[in-house]
Amino acid sequence: MDFNEGLNVIVGANNSGKTGLLKAIHLISCPELICTDDFNKNNIQQNYSSKYKEAPPEITIKYLIEHDISEDNTEDESIIKLLSFIGMDKISESKATSMESLQYTITACVKMKYSLSTKEIGRYIEEVKKINTFDEYCDMLKLFEKYYSWHYTNGVTEFDIDKKEATNIFKVDFIEAERNSGSVYKETKGEIDKFLKADENMVTMQKFQQDISSEMKKLIEQVLVNIQSLIDCEKNAIGLEKGYVAIAQDVRSTVSISDSYVIDVRDTKSGYTVPLSHNGLGYNNLINMYMLIRLTEIQKGKEIQKGKDFRILCLEEPESHLHPAMQYKLFKFLKNLDETDSLKQQIFVTTHSSNITAVAGLDNMFMIDYKRQDGDTECVQQSLQIQFKDNENSKKHMMKFLDVTRSDMLFADKVILVEGIAEKLLLPKFMDKLKYSYEDEHISIVEIGGKHFSHFINVFAHNAVQKKVLCVTDKDFKWFKSDVIEPISNYTTFVPSHIEVLNKCFNDATNVHIVSQQQLGQTFEDELFMSNIENDYVLTRLLQIALPKTLKDFIDENGTNFYKWWNNLERINKNSRDKIAPILKKYICACKSYIKDANTYKKLFFAELFLTYAKDKKGDVALSLLVEENLMNKVIVPDYIKEGIKWLSK
Repeated sequence: MDFNEGLNVIVGANNSGKTGLLKAIHLISCPELICTDDFNKNNIQQNYSSKYKEAPPEITIKYLIEHDISEDNTEDESIIKLLSFIGMDKISESKATSMESLQYTITACVKMKYSLSTKEIGRYIEEVKKINTFDEYCDMLKLFEKYYSWHYTNGVTEFDIDKKEATNIFKVDFIEAERNSGSVYKETKGEIDKFLKADENMVTMQKFQQDISSEMKKLIEQVLVNIQSLIDCEKNAIGLEKGYVAIAQDVRSTVSISDSYVIDVRDTKSGYTVPLSHNGLGYNNLINMYMLIRLTEIQKGKEIQKGKDFRILCLEEPESHLHPAMQYKLFKFLKNLDETDSLKQQIFVTTHSSNITAVAGLDNMFMIDYKRQDGDTECVQQSLQIQFKDNENSKKHMMKFLDVTRSDMLFADKVILVEGIAEKLLLPKFMDKLKYSYEDEHISIVEIGGKHFSHFINVFAHNAVQKKVLCVTDKDFKWFKSDVIEPISNYTTFVPSHIEVLNKCFNDATNVHIVSQQQLGQTFEDELFMSNIENDYVLTRLLQIALPKTLKDFIDENGTNFYKWWNNLERINKNSRDKIAPILKKYICACKSYIKDANTYKKLFFAELFLTYAKDKKGDVALSLLVEENLMNKVIVPDYIKEGIKWLSK
């Protein structure tokens, strides 16, 4: 993964590998945070009886580090930290292309391998021969854990390097998701300790400790005199004098400034303060994350200029205990620091929060996924900056419309894109009717509010993540052109322009599927009506839900009898009649023009009538369907929805 210099946001479904990625980054400074349980269990299960009979499993991590330096900057000491890991070919290449500005890039490669001691491999092979099951192998591997260790090399030259040289390159702070006020507070105190250990501060600190010791001596001077007098009187009585040993006493301050440092929470209304530990976790975490980030900036002022200090901050799910509005504000603050080059460290954030992704920006985001198919396992990733590199139009659209609601698709296992609110509301119920679990499959239904499907599909198409994307779109077939009805045959061959574009762009994307109406419907509403055309009860209730309440009795009496509606048209109130009559007259003409298909056109009249009244209140109609359980139980799911759900379930 090729990360940004400042802010990096990693998103993905549960167990996709986000925490594992952060821990892999953390290992460069804390290699002891590993054990045999960190081996990929799926990989072990597949290979314990074959590949790992000949050689024990290993973990190899490569860290590529790029650092820009100037030949004019004689104070930049960063090269000292990186020297053992630099590939000289990279320096020469960079110098050759940057001579005018006297800038070039140092590229270092740290390679870490967690492996079994060569002295133990023979015994390992003998023990493996006794193993019959996967569980037995895991138990055996645990016994060899103490013989595992890290081996460090220059990733380019493969020369062996001392562990300390690798672990001293970065200072990595890791704030885990499962935290309390004390755990993050500890990180803040650690920053103060590091600040005090700087060369220019140590002399001042020693002088400070000596001054405190002197004042403490003055405070208990009489006690010290009394103790010394007692010692002098009895030193011979206990046999110390003959042994040339004497008791010396002193007062030395052991005051720790970091331990003395406290963060309290002050009530801005009344002015009182309470300890951080007595405050709510949400604000505590917010305060501590802020302090950790800003203390780094304060401390690194001089270090940054000299290029001595490489800093990394890993934030695991910073949204924990934070209200959505606070999540949004925190990340807006971080993003602003990144954009103004004020972070002064590389930050890695894993999140499940759509509030965070809504403000993070595409250029900072990485999708990660863990594939498990046919016994094979693979962790895959995709930078959204690279994904949209050659598609500026889609990138601008997504940056504008990837809000809190739509960002949810980044965390799902599968995605359904729909045009409007009705489909979004009813699809979960339709999936339930089709015995396909919406919740268990971790599906995100995203209302895109139009036909701009391609911009959203571009997030997932033609990349390694390969998340399944189902597009549920409208056919938008127009049955009348200048009041002249279209023949049925034209409907079956019609492909709208927006679907043609989608087919052209994503025809080779096996993880994308597009469905639209098949049962003579123009949109979701009239297709739903036509799908239930054989059920008078459902049709009557749909009309009563969509049409004005003043027509309820009329619908009860006349149902979906085409000619009854025509013969009793005058009984409808004027406002409704003025709206219904033109539609009815057009379909009367259609029945006369295509006698063979007259029955179909009669049905289409009621479908269009339902659509005409429902289109301005689609959400309300959908909610009415959901509330009316008896009706919903009788509703038949449209075929194009069935097709999409069937594809999604494979």
